[in-house]
Amino acid sequence: MAHILIADDDHATVELMEIILTRADHRITKCGSGRETLKTLGLEPEDPSADLPDLILLDIMMPKTDGYTIGTMIRNHERTRHIPIMIVSALREMSRLFDATVKVEGFLTKPFSPEDLLGTVAKILAAKAPAKA
Repeated sequence: MAHILIADDDHATVELMEIILTRADHRITKCGSGRETLKTLGLEPEDPSADLPDLILLDIMMPKTDGYTIGTMIRNHERTRHIPIMIVSALREMSRLFDATVKVEGFLTKPFSPEDLLGTVAKILAAKAPAKA
């Protein structure tokens, strides 16, 4: 199916999302910090050969570099600006800030159900599918 990058410092949440998404045949890459996410995407340091995901699930509250900063950097880089971003956070009130500035494709509030995660991911990937063809 799709390659999904999960950027979240909460190990339990990452493991839960990985189980749910791999059962739906998605390939998962996990990053536990903002800096690790930037490195994996080939943004810091620059690596044009980095394997880019089809979707990024991004937490807001991470150590050192928060999700808002990471999302902004992803959107501002030519190689990654096309990748859909879905915010997965307990901070529901932050959705308006992201909608207004980073332009995310989805927002999922923690805690979430497996159905909500799969449904939101499917909706975002379906919207992206025509652009890939």
